[in-house]
Amino acid sequence: MIDASELRLGNYILHKSGVRILPVKCTFQHFEMLFKGLAKDVFPIALKPDILQKCGFIENKKYHLLPDAREFVLTLPVMGNNKNEIYAYINSNKESYARATINDLVISNNFYHLHQLQNLYYALVGKELEVTL
Repeated sequence: MIDASELRLGNYILHKSGVRILPVKCTFQHFEMLFKGLAKDVFPIALKPDILQKCGFIENKKYHLLPDAREFVLTLPVMGNNKNEIYAYINSNKESYARATINDLVISNNFYHLHQLQNLYYALVGKELEVTL
């Protein structure tokens, strides 16, 4: 279940329609569903390896915890001399999360879902994250 205050138009979500659950872009109709109490049909998309790669993340093949855990990196196109990146991790227990960094200093809390990644990317870069689902 997703809180409507976390969503923006165009965020990717999972929508249950009948017996199928499909990834779709959030529309006005989804907000209407959430406000009518039909949130049980709308789910977040977890940050799994295939989703991360579809968002432009590159896997760090030299990550020191391989093969038990994995690390993915997305470099942000932000002006300036700082190294702005988002790191995503898949732990040995298959938990996945991401966080933003500037010059390797963590600047965000951990987040776990695609719509959160999209919102953070938009806030930092000023344009939509290209996702190919």
